[in-house]
Parts: sequence; structure tokens; C-alpha cells
Amino acid sequence: MRRSPLPSSAVHTWRPPLLPGVEVTRVENDARLWSGHSTRYAISVTYSGAFDFWYRKRVWTQGPGRLKLKEPGEVHRDVRIHAPVTAQTIAFEAPLVEEAARLLGLHGTPHFNDALTRGSGRTEATALRLHAALAARTAHRLEGESLLAEALEAVLVEYAGGTPEPDSRERHPPAVRRAREYLHALSTENVGLESLADAVGLNRFRLLRLFRAEFGLPPHEYLTHLRVARARVLLAEGVPAGRVAVDVGLYDQSQLNRHFKRIVGLTPGQYARARQ
Repeated sequence: MRRSPLPSSAVHTWRPPLLPGVEVTRVENDARLWSGHSTRYAISVTYSGAFDFWYRKRVWTQGPGRLKLKEPGEVHRDVRIHAPVTAQTIAFEAPLVEEAARLLGLHGTPHFNDALTRGSGRTEATALRLHAALAARTAHRLEGESLLAEALEAVLVEYAGGTPEPDSRERHPPAVRRAREYLHALSTENVGLESLADAVGLNRFRLLRLFRAEFGLPPHEYLTHLRVARARVLLAEGVPAGRVAVDVGLYDQSQLNRHFKRIVGLTPGQYARARQ
């Protein structure tokens, strides 16, 4: 019996324009053995396949379900491929991670105490959301910066000893309410997490935690709900979906379709027809 040819391998690298200091590399159906000296921090996810790699004087096995963590100044090399790998790596310039660590109460250079995550849930979930958004290449500024901050916080707290300040006793409802007002006033603009945090006098990690605690959603999700609510009004008025996406501040019509269906339960077209 003739075997079907294996899919060809591919490597893609890009720098998200709205996230300085971040680079994404994706390999698909790859069976090469890679090696190198890390100059940046990195979080890698394997979607399919498995491989063994040498790092920190021992061999590890990486497959789906756990994240691979790297930091500057260390050598890593692959030693065996069990099955062709599809994976994605997000590399972070050291100053970006060092600043995040400082804001999370770490002193000195951040150090990951494990090469692979333990699969405990939160770190993997937040990192996978960031990976998915960067792979789609459609995230707006607030979404990208928020997902980046959430992923860095999760990794640094669980694997580098970061200690976010407890928020149960000390809340800042006036500050987060101002942040909400800011989002309402600028819902069609490409608002950034850093500018939002500066406007209300909080660092970005605290703003994310407090905003979620106060309103049940992180700022970028709240902004998406605002935009979808406005889209409903425009669609009911007969505005074409392609124009609605731009008018409410979304990237394009496909992004409108995705968010609208997730929140409303109908596509924009179905909703518009139902309102006729």
C-alpha cells in the first residue's frame, strides 16, 4: 500500500507590531533537532508531537499539555524527536520580563525554577490565550497587552517566586471605575493597557486584577462587550457589517463575526435579518 506523503514542515517568525520586545516563532510538522544559547526569556507550547531536549544538566520530554520555559544565558539542545512537532514560542526581551518581575515584587534577575510547567492550570491557560491571540494576529492593543501581562504574571508568580499584592483587603473602586469610564469614552480607539493604567494611577498588573474583581471581566473583554453592544445598535439601524466592524473599533469583519457570535449567539448577519 502506498503511504500518503507527510505534510511539509514550515517555520514562521514575526514580531507583533503592538508588543515591542516580543517575537513569535511557529514550527509546523517539524522533525529537526534544534539547539542554541538563549538570549531572551521564552514560553513555548507544543500542540502536537513530542521530543526530548537537554537543558540544565538533564533530559526533559516535551509534549502537549505543558509549557517549556527558557531564560537568557542557558544552553538547550534537542536530542530526540518522538513525532513531528507543531509548536509555538514567544520570546521576550529581558528588560520586559525584568520590569514585570519588579512590579510583582521580585528582586534581582528573574529565574525560572523549572524548565517545564507542572500542568496546574492557570499558567497554562493564560499562556495559551496569549499564544492563540498572537497566532491569529488580530488582537487589538488592549487585548495584546493584557494577555501579555496576564501570562507574565502567571509564569513569574508560579515559577519565579513573584508575589502579587493581595487585593482582598485593599481595593481601589474609584480607580477601576475611572478605568471603566475611560473605556466607555474611548471605546473605538486603540487603547493600551499601559495608558489605561497610567490614567488611573495603578500599575498594569494591579489594574487587571482589580478590574476583574470589580466587574467580572478584564479590561479588554469589557471593551469587546462595549463594542459588540454598539455593533448591535448599528446593525439594527441597517449599517453593513463590514462598516460596523470599523465603526466600533474592531480589526475587521471576521473579528466582529467571532466576538458577536460568542457574545450574542448569532452572527451579525443573522442578527441584522432578525431585526428587519
